[in-house]
Amino acid sequence: MLPLRYRLKKRKTFNYLHQHGKRVSGQYVLVYFCAATNLKVGFSASKKVGNSVIRHRSVRLLREAMRPLLKRVNLRTNMIVVAKPELPQQHLLYITLDLENTLKKAGLVV
Repeated sequence: MLPLRYRLKKRKTFNYLHQHGKRVSGQYVLVYFCAATNLKVGFSASKKVGNSVIRHRSVRLLREAMRPLLKRVNLRTNMIVVAKPELPQQHLLYITLDLENTLKKAGLVV
């Protein structure tokens, strides 16, 4: 489970990031990010990913993929990690590698 202090929960912040944040795309994920005072991460999966069970599993996989990267991510960033439709068929290892590469592409990982 992702620690509570790193969770992005407010709908207002999600909407702001979608409209004004920069975005970087990977093979299985899409990351929206912008500068902030503390690191906060939100996760999302649209209906294109699948039914509610598959969407929730995708979000859980994304949370687990993000956990080992938290210590290396820029601490002054808000971000949303969005699942692409190809994500549910992948193993956690491939999702973690893709997320890491996407964050490196965005310049968010040290």
